[in-house]
Amino acid sequence: MSRLFLFMVLGAVAVASPARGESVWQSEREIPVVGEADVLVVGGTLGGVAAAVEASRAGAAVWLIAPRTYLGEDLCGTLRLWLDDQEPADGEWTQRLFEGQRATTPLQIKKTLEAALLEEGVRFLFGSFVTDVLLDSDGGPAAVIIANRAGRQAIRTKTLVDASQRATAARLAGAQLVPGTAWPRSRRIVLEGAATSVWEPVRSVPIDVPGHDRRVVYHQYEFPWGGSELSFAQLAEAEQLARDSTYREGQLRAAESLFTVWQDRIVGQRSADDWQPADEPELGHFQPLGLRRLFVLGGLADVPRDEVEGLLGASRYEALGGRVGCEAARLARWVPAVREVRPVLPPVEATDRGQVRETLRGLRPVDHAHPTITLPALPLPVLAEVDVVVVGGGTSGACAAIGAARRGARVLVIEYQEALGGVGTVGLITRPYHGRNAGFSREVPFPDKQHNVEHKMEWYRREIRAAGGQIWLGALGCGALVQDGRIRGVAVATSEGRGVVLADVVIDATGSADIAIAAGADSMYGENGQDIALQGTGLPMRPLDAGYVNSDYLLVDEADALDTWRALVGVRLAAGNSFDVGPLIQNRERRRVVGDHVLSYLDQIAGRTYPDSIVLSASNYDSHGYPSQIYFALIPHTEKTLRANHPAPGGSAYTPYRCLLPKDLEGILVIGLGISMHRDASAIVRMQHDMHNQGYAAGVAAAMAVRERCTPREIDVRQLQTHLVEIGNLPASVLTDDDSFPLPTAMVQDAVAALGDASRARDEVCRALAVVLTHGDMALPMLQQAFQASDGAARLEYAKVLGALSDPGGLELLIETLQQVTEWDEKILQGWMAEYAHLPTPVDALILALGAIGDPRAVPAILDKLETLDASVTLSHHRAVALALEQIGDPAAAEPLARLLEKPGMRGHVMTGLEPLYDRQRERRRREGPLREIVIARALVRCGDHQGRGEAILREYQQDIRGLFARHATAVLDAPHTAAETQPSR
Repeated sequence: MSRLFLFMVLGAVAVASPARGESVWQSEREIPVVGEADVLVVGGTLGGVAAAVEASRAGAAVWLIAPRTYLGEDLCGTLRLWLDDQEPADGEWTQRLFEGQRATTPLQIKKTLEAALLEEGVRFLFGSFVTDVLLDSDGGPAAVIIANRAGRQAIRTKTLVDASQRATAARLAGAQLVPGTAWPRSRRIVLEGAATSVWEPVRSVPIDVPGHDRRVVYHQYEFPWGGSELSFAQLAEAEQLARDSTYREGQLRAAESLFTVWQDRIVGQRSADDWQPADEPELGHFQPLGLRRLFVLGGLADVPRDEVEGLLGASRYEALGGRVGCEAARLARWVPAVREVRPVLPPVEATDRGQVRETLRGLRPVDHAHPTITLPALPLPVLAEVDVVVVGGGTSGACAAIGAARRGARVLVIEYQEALGGVGTVGLITRPYHGRNAGFSREVPFPDKQHNVEHKMEWYRREIRAAGGQIWLGALGCGALVQDGRIRGVAVATSEGRGVVLADVVIDATGSADIAIAAGADSMYGENGQDIALQGTGLPMRPLDAGYVNSDYLLVDEADALDTWRALVGVRLAAGNSFDVGPLIQNRERRRVVGDHVLSYLDQIAGRTYPDSIVLSASNYDSHGYPSQIYFALIPHTEKTLRANHPAPGGSAYTPYRCLLPKDLEGILVIGLGISMHRDASAIVRMQHDMHNQGYAAGVAAAMAVRERCTPREIDVRQLQTHLVEIGNLPASVLTDDDSFPLPTAMVQDAVAALGDASRARDEVCRALAVVLTHGDMALPMLQQAFQASDGAARLEYAKVLGALSDPGGLELLIETLQQVTEWDEKILQGWMAEYAHLPTPVDALILALGAIGDPRAVPAILDKLETLDASVTLSHHRAVALALEQIGDPAAAEPLARLLEKPGMRGHVMTGLEPLYDRQRERRRREGPLREIVIARALVRCGDHQGRGEAILREYQQDIRGLFARHATAVLDAPHTAAETQPSR
């Protein structure tokens, strides 16, 4: 069958489709209102931005909602980056896009359009899909409900400009469509590369890339396709067929979406039959019949189909958008602010399949006090029904889809980004660092001299499709369908609206357990309010020949839509002359689910085995941030480790299957960085090779559950392990392993002895320390005896370990030793990329051990060291003093802590507005200062505060635009401020 025929018969293809017209009930709920607008623009297109700008200039309060992580999806997403010979560039923003040249770059478009909105005071959001449009009694828009990774929110509005590419908001509001009389034609652009299919481009255009002294060839493909309906499943399949037909080996970049001239159109107040060619067409063509104060600013407007492409050219689209924005602002002046709202109820029957659970909080995890709009019970369309749905097609998710599909399951992958592979592809960390390249992972390619990152993206895609799986790109999992504690499907936001995908098994591969948490699972983030900690994140530049671009200069909470927005915009504000900036934040630590087992770093170092191990990971301790557990303060060092990039112990470690099973939820597996683990454990787990094998194992487990008609918790794990052993993922020993904990008494006794034995190798002592701290109750009397029987350096080591276990036996020795310290010891680097990431030093260990004991007699010695702190002193020393004092909770520490905060450079690190975010200039990264200030302010509050200074600082940080700081300040202020509530992790 030819590819052309495939496109033509697409409408007849069964694309993961449910019974025709099936819907499920969504119960009544309260949607938080996060904004009030006179004019709301849906879509980040050039026309949409122009409309927002002119509406704001006309005095309107304007919001814009963009579906991607940038503005200009109509140009950047389709790679329509040049002007044809006769195409003008005479609009205000078009001129700034092209700067007198015939071509531009994605970064230039994104920066220019963001600057346009920022200059005019337009509020805008990324990564948000319209799910509902609410009308007022006059038949005009009253509010729009959106979905993003933060959940769902509402924005009230008086007028609505739908600048999306499929008029989604207008159709959700009830706009009627005139069916097309011909098949739509789509276009896809690919940069460079050798032809690898029989499908030929209709033209190949050599383009000089501005600012790069380089010419590249843009290959333009066109093809028709058709069908009786345009469901999202069919649109997604068309996208995949287009990629099948246009991939070029060695391509530098390919359009993430198709540019399509749709043949259907809305029924406008003025018909296409009445079209009069003019520079300023009648706006009635862009206003749906029967809907007031709503405009369709895109290809589905009621204009002749042969006029659409010209109208969407940069200059004409900008001009049209400006006119629509002015008219929308004018109409908004006559609309009262407070109006009743009503949803648009589709006339369909729905079945009760359970509760659709979702996050309804606001744009930020700290948002709790928003007004709400009541959304009554509504039917949600069933978009597809499959055996296994994988939400997130990243490093582990794509491999899960391959594993499940190869085992015979009907698989659907839902991925928001432009391609599969996550951080290892679109995230541009394209090289493996550590990890075990064994078993399934050996199949997964990495870029080399012959293949770039586009090849890896294509490999994932083709492997899934070859195994029978299906892929939806540009869609977002935003909730869970839960029935009697079992997840039966996921809510999905798409360019066509929101619906449900039914599945026997859900694999949450979002990287931050989004679906499991929406379903009601408990979660962990950082140190859950007890301390502030997060591994460094980045956002890479994306050059034309994008290879390996690993970065670490941000701290981003991806569950916080405002924080994500400031990271994306702030990085582009500071970006230089790159072709583009990556679309995916390089996060190394995210929210984690609480599962049947919580993986611990100490268990990893102690070599714990499990009866249900499914992954064997391997790495040094590559944490891009300081660790949380006191263990890291107690490990011995050598001259070599003090100079090492990653001095803390690493090694090989197992992950039990139970870490993938959210507690008290059935029907779901959580994979990736969102598994059940302590934050310190992630460094040994998260290497790409190991994420490949973790995802594959989860996919096979899901397929087993489907085949056996049971839940993932009920599968035969030994059968799963047998398969993983056969293909080389695991050693055969896992088939006979049991839980090795608790260890025999003799092994714990030997570990205690090792702590005081200078002849033991460092690795042996580090492992012994992990054994002791994981067996504290058993080890404590042994430690007490060893302390009494030892002297010198060994006696001090035992005193520190006793202190870490809150035993006061070595209190006097620890105080005496600290008093003898005359200067701070040198910082111990924990990874060169993160300037704030230091391990606790030996002096820090003394202070932290005293803090864990909690005896006020240690306070004077600690305060002596506090007096020597200032902004020039290493962060680890500030943290040690603050952590120890807040654990003791002595009010005598409050005034000295307050004085410390008044020293030069200690205050004023709150970020309340948008700023350029720099990578190379390490002194401008804005991380070490706020981490120091907030931990001292927290200690001040927990010691009783002094003149309200600590609380005042935390109140400032509650308004910080960075999610990590706002979340932590809120957690501290909402929690009890006693030492008993602030014990650290061991």
